Amino acid sequence: MEIDKAMRESDDQRLKTMYNNAINVIQRALSLYKFEEVAFSFNGGKDSTVLLHLLRAGYFLHIEKPEYPNDNPANCNVKCPIRTIYFETPSTFPEINSFTHETATTYGLQMETIRLDFKSGLEALLKEKPTKAIFLGTRIGDPNAVGQEQFSPSSPGWPPFMRVNPILDWSYRDVWAFILTCKIQYCSLYDKGYTSIGSIYDTVPNSFLCTNDSSSNKDYFKPAYLLADGRLERAGRAKRYSPLASEGGPVASNGPNSVESHQNSTLTASVITVGDEIL
Repeated sequence: MEIDKAMRESDDQRLKTMYNNAINVIQRALSLYKFEEVAFSFNGGKDSTVLLHLLRAGYFLHIEKPEYPNDNPANCNVKCPIRTIYFETPSTFPEINSFTHETATTYGLQMETIRLDFKSGLEALLKEKPTKAIFLGTRIGDPNAVGQEQFSPSSPGWPPFMRVNPILDWSYRDVWAFILTCKIQYCSLYDKGYTSIGSIYDTVPNSFLCTNDSSSNKDYFKPAYLLADGRLERAGRAKRYSPLASEGGPVASNGPNSVESHQNSTLTASVITVGDEIL
């Protein structure tokens, strides 16, 4: 399995520790709940993308550790047929939509696209098919991470389920180290200076990645993985004019992990933010 192989061969001891801890959380969840009782909230953001590949590795290691084809772990193209939830809104970046759907197809995700607000969509989803636990890409420092642990029950007033946060203690540096070490494909917006992606109304490239090309005397943005200080991750989150807001409605959130969690959304204060928080 290429993810596990890449991590076992890595010299980054911190990343190895973070990886092993996340895999332990995933395997614990898969031991506590039946596979059909768990779901994955995917939104196309970097954190959610990291979690997808951790789930692939965790699922592979959980299913009785099958033999690698020809003794080469990299030849084992593991898909993870986990029930996947994607909250899509009119304010989602087209690049995020495209990447999310393409990734779901590539890795055989059983993805359900929901075009409702998160709470209503979640209630309908759980009524249709009972789900006891949802894997989320929440990290410490996210607006919705306060008080959460690796296993955290949903908040009062929301449908009951367990929030499973395998990368809760991962830093910005850890996320990009994992992506680059495992050579994982990610949304193209991150190569254009976006470091924290929300909706099209509150997200711009991170100014700390702006530089000048001396030959053309034009400014351009370096890719997200070159941001030296992870504390500046959300520096590109700026409010823009929203036609939805001008009509009296809030900009919709994109699900339990909101590509990166809408700070001013009432959803953020409740359970999980999925929508315009891609991180």
